[in-house]
Amino acid sequence: MDPVEINAGRYRLRQLRAGDLPALAAAGVTAPSRYAARRAREWARNESYSWVIAEPATGVLLGEVVLGTDGTIEVWTSPADGFAERAAVDAVARFAARALGLAARRP
Repeated sequence: MDPVEINAGRYRLRQLRAGDLPALAAAGVTAPSRYAARRAREWARNESYSWVIAEPATGVLLGEVVLGTDGTIEVWTSPADGFAERAAVDAVARFAARALGLAARRP
């Protein structure tokens, strides 16, 4: 499946971009280039699906949400933002149900 963007209300869920690497490093991700490449491979192989949680107007990375093929959802934001996390999880759970037929398991 090709990567898709998701409108999550006040947030936009999109794929990682090269410009996100400094924000990933600032959030504590070790080796951001390898991390982004791994996420792209996982999507291409249908092993998991990941999205950046982005501020829609600026595209600034606020966090990430990942959907496993078993329906498990993982999410993080930096700094912690419960509202962004809930919005992302809700949007990904809808995607899981509608596009993949998965019953999402929320964190």
